[in-house]
Amino acid sequence: MKHKVADFLKQLMLLTVGSFICVVAVKCFLFPHGFVARGFTGLALLIYYKFPIVDVSIIYLLINIPVFVLGWRYVSLRFVLYSALGMAIYSFMLAVVTYVPNVDDMMLSAAIAGAISGVGTAILLRSYGSCGGVEIICVILYKYFNITLGHGSMIINVLILVLSLLMFPIQWVLYALVYIAVSMQATNMAFHGLSKRQAILIISEKWHAIAEALKHKHLCGATLINGYGAYKGAEKTILYTVIPRRKVSAVKRAVLDEDGSAFMAIMDAEDVTGVEIGNQPHW
Repeated sequence: MKHKVADFLKQLMLLTVGSFICVVAVKCFLFPHGFVARGFTGLALLIYYKFPIVDVSIIYLLINIPVFVLGWRYVSLRFVLYSALGMAIYSFMLAVVTYVPNVDDMMLSAAIAGAISGVGTAILLRSYGSCGGVEIICVILYKYFNITLGHGSMIINVLILVLSLLMFPIQWVLYALVYIAVSMQATNMAFHGLSKRQAILIISEKWHAIAEALKHKHLCGATLINGYGAYKGAEKTILYTVIPRRKVSAVKRAVLDEDGSAFMAIMDAEDVTGVEIGNQPHW
């Protein structure tokens, strides 16, 4: 029971912090300049600018209903329930956050809003849910088509920008494009990039000693691959391991301590799925 409560509180914290960061981007840097935001927030702002009858937070809630049905169908009920909680927190913060910093430079505002919003979105998607809208669609695209969250968001947001061309001057739309591009990059870096692992191929005559050192000193598992040298045709044993980026230097030293002439190839492992080493989400 204590574990479930602690887990729920962790998810609540992620949803709250992520929502607050995203709302700061919208209310402090986008809304004062009349920019179009990304995602369903942007769509809600489009409707609000054209028909300012009800608050933008209410509009955001209403247009999310069909998307939650898709999330229930193609992701999971838990994801939808946590996303509903995240959307409620996000909508509440949209209504209560009113602080507006004095930033007159529109390009600077667009860039800052994109960076802040991208980090906030990545934090939200580290939880069991999201704050609704485009994030649900992006999760579906990532889960079924392996389209990164940032690129999925970019695709959908371009469609919203095309719609906004019918209602706003092109200058405002171009500023929004800057915001969306920065947000996409920030989301990818925060969600995918910072969790990158490194894949290492090691070829050495002392492969057994290296494997033991990795296993016992650095707690790194390794897979043995049988191979042959192309020049002499000699049999080779190749060690293959995937480790967090922070362990790369220590592993290199461990290998070279055992065999100074060992061959190593280190590559980015962008999307890794595994119980211990993986960066897969929990949706």
